[in-house]
Amino acid sequence: MPMNKYYGIDVGGTSVKLGLFSATELLAKWEIPTDTSEGGKNILPDIARSLRDEAVGAAIGVPGAVLPDGTVNRCVNLGWPVCRPSDEFTALTGLPCRMTNDADAAALGEAWYGVGRGYHSILLVTLGTGVGGGLVQNGVLLNGGHGAAGELGHIPVEPAETETCNCGHRGCLEQYASATGIARLARLAGLGELTAKDVFERAARGDEACAAVADRACDYLGRGLAAACVTFDPEAVILGGGVAKAGETLRARVEDAFRRYAFHACRETRVLLATLGNDAGIYGCARLAMGG
Repeated sequence: MPMNKYYGIDVGGTSVKLGLFSATELLAKWEIPTDTSEGGKNILPDIARSLRDEAVGAAIGVPGAVLPDGTVNRCVNLGWPVCRPSDEFTALTGLPCRMTNDADAAALGEAWYGVGRGYHSILLVTLGTGVGGGLVQNGVLLNGGHGAAGELGHIPVEPAETETCNCGHRGCLEQYASATGIARLARLAGLGELTAKDVFERAARGDEACAAVADRACDYLGRGLAAACVTFDPEAVILGGGVAKAGETLRARVEDAFRRYAFHACRETRVLLATLGNDAGIYGCARLAMGG
């Protein structure tokens, strides 16, 4: 009997990552460019043409809110309006397809095959250009009634903020703990045009000014995670995304801040670093295609 195979597809603003999986492992992976011209109308046909083998199902992660019925509530980075990409993908390929948010996919990937294995409940926070997140309990994604569960970047953490977040509000966690937010904190501290990577690397080498910026960013992140954990109460919080490449320099600071702000019953929640890196999304999508 032939082995069932599944596609995990992670659509980003610049590239699409694809993985072909068995029920237990990654068989092959590759990437194609994301063609966002003409409102992103070529993205799904390009993916369909790139598929390499027969499969029994697929799931696609996208950078936007996905409703429980699979409707994508706009993807600005892809040029998509409110739409049903799974229907078009199935028409192109004949494969049943499920949709999810890219951070949710990464959370499911880490829960299935990454550092989250062995935990009944995890909260993944993705620290990149923005701040996202995903919640997994007993192997199942928790999406919420509007597809917005895990939008950690928009937890309000600073009522005195005067600049506006991309969401239109002020004082969102994303303004302080994302890669762009950390770079902004560095500018506000008079350090010039440093990246988040620069800040944490210099902090690790003992630069006191950069250490102060890192401490401030992680203080806000710890505060936001404390708010999230008192709602969801996961066994582990996992730090992922590009900023998490700072490793222990980031993790230890976040854990210290989280302990300061956490409700006493949540204070011993584990704070871990993600292990799947950029592959987390394809793992999570494959797991979703399998029925996860």
